[in-house]
Amino acid sequence: MTNKKPPSRVQKQREIRVAAGWQEVKVWVPTEKDAEDIRNLADERRKKAEALEGLHHEVKTVTLEIQTRIAQAIAEHGSAAYTHSSGAVLDLMTKLADEDDLQSFSRAFIILARAKPTNAASVASFIPAKINNFLVKHRGVDPGMMMNWIHDHPEWTERLKDAVRDPARFEVVVETMAQEMKRPH
Repeated sequence: MTNKKPPSRVQKQREIRVAAGWQEVKVWVPTEKDAEDIRNLADERRKKAEALEGLHHEVKTVTLEIQTRIAQAIAEHGSAAYTHSSGAVLDLMTKLADEDDLQSFSRAFIILARAKPTNAASVASFIPAKINNFLVKHRGVDPGMMMNWIHDHPEWTERLKDAVRDPARFEVVVETMAQEMKRPH
């Protein structure tokens, strides 16, 4: 018998963090002081992740200029200058697409997902629209042909969102979509 109950908010947050590479640690300690020390350490480590410390695996694959731009966008998380809490990252992703840098677009998402895992799904929801704009502006895809292709490929948004965590694969998926959209039916 399968459980048809939807996952709880806590379960969803756990899944999001695991997908971003975070580790869950549960520990029993003998005193309240020990518990407070562990809570403080956990808070310190979360702040380090948000400051991109320990993200060398993802960060080493980008230029210093892109790394700085990503770090600045993440530092602006929650800024009142944007309507979305991750508005600065979304803006950066748009700029990277406009610069025809799909791999850095993907890496910006990966690093955001690692630093702010609970924002990853929301930011991912914007990726299809950003890529549609990219395909029209930078790959010469006709909007009418795009709409026909989208109609015939209902899984396309999930394909993009699944690929975005792998920069090389993401670029291939986007370029393949562009070629498929240009092909007459």
